[in-house]
Amino acid sequence: MPDDLSTFLVTYRYVPGMEERRTPHRPAHLEWISELHTAGRLLLAGALLDPVDSAVLVFRAPDAYTLRQLLLADPYARANLIVEVSVRPFGLVVGG
Repeated sequence: MPDDLSTFLVTYRYVPGMEERRTPHRPAHLEWISELHTAGRLLLAGALLDPVDSAVLVFRAPDAYTLRQLLLADPYARANLIVEVSVRPFGLVVGG
């Protein structure tokens, strides 16, 4: 991983009924995630279960602003399925 990138913990809070509402957007969202993972920008991603109301993602990016701009391209964001986003610097010790 390039040394000029920082690690960030991103949390999404989803709209009510996300498990059903995401269905038409899920293939594009998973493709977006896969492309970022392949590029080495996304280290980990997954939804919290029972209920599906949040997600956790770990990214590598030059800064929080650049990452927030990237998150706008998430098909879930474009479909207004995310009601809250938190981007925090993350002190990665193991993994990545």
